[in-house]
Amino acid sequence: MPDDGIRIIDIDGHVREADDLFEKYLEPPFRARAPRVEQVANGQMLFRLEGERHHRRPDETPFLIKDDGPPANENRHLATNPKQRLVAMDRDRIERGLLFPSAGLYLTSVQEEDYAAALCRAYNNWLYDYCGEDRNRLMGVGVIPVQDVKLAIDEAKRAINELGFKGIFVRPNPVKGRNIDDAYYDPLYKTIVDLGVPLLVHEGSGAFLPTAGADRFAGQWFFTHTISHPLEQMLASLGLICRGTLERNPELQVVFLESGAGWLPYWLWRMDEHYEILPFQVPWLKMKPSDYFRRQCYTSFEADETCLGQVIEITGGFYGRNTETRFLDGPRRARSDLRPQLRLE
Repeated sequence: MPDDGIRIIDIDGHVREADDLFEKYLEPPFRARAPRVEQVANGQMLFRLEGERHHRRPDETPFLIKDDGPPANENRHLATNPKQRLVAMDRDRIERGLLFPSAGLYLTSVQEEDYAAALCRAYNNWLYDYCGEDRNRLMGVGVIPVQDVKLAIDEAKRAINELGFKGIFVRPNPVKGRNIDDAYYDPLYKTIVDLGVPLLVHEGSGAFLPTAGADRFAGQWFFTHTISHPLEQMLASLGLICRGTLERNPELQVVFLESGAGWLPYWLWRMDEHYEILPFQVPWLKMKPSDYFRRQCYTSFEADETCLGQVIEITGGFYGRNTETRFLDGPRRARSDLRPQLRLE
């Protein structure tokens, strides 16, 4: 533990998948069409995931496009080494970290169900080996094929029981016409409860999935990324709470990630206001939406959010800290700015 007594646990770290991940880890029946990295017209290096589709929309990019020919994200391989990650964690005084995918965020958009399940198994097996560098500090999060609930349940059980992962990741977006609150997923949520791990909800911009704001700002990462992460989490929390998922699954623990925390006080108030005015439209709810959130939900935060202190004071929530593959030095700011209020457990 650091000298100041504050434990820093990163609940939303991201790995960068190895270029040959699927060629090495995908099962033989599917290996001939294993996703391979290729350079697209604007310089990005993306996995060709299924048919002619890449893992995310090529016209959206967070990278500065270069005129001299090198790939826009040419140094991504530096983030595939767990030894280097542990060095960065030591530098930022991070005790442990939950590890989410990068390209793997987009496996949910694969149409073929059996292929999607095989891709999830391949990614999870690769992540298991990655975490082998230090299983106490590098904690895996399982990716599951929500395209089919039975396949999703099977992989969730394997990820937790056999691979020792600490949580199950899903996206907030609709998949195959189903929202995250669809009763179709209740058997999955019961399984996650039985496994004793949280449901971890994480957005990823540029997916071939219905996404908040994508219709208005197509191909403009600045806008789609600004919008999609908080708004998709707001929509997901609205559905899970007000469509009755948490009422039906009272032991399910849900964490909303990489959307900041500033949206939360307003959104809880907004849902409560509508519950007060229109309770007859949600007769299955037995308490205020904010009470469901406080009973079962959590959110991460960004260390440099300007209103973070007020959010923690208002909600009294449990918060984590997001670090992407660039390893932001947010913990230092968090320690200096929020020392009286920050609670990490």
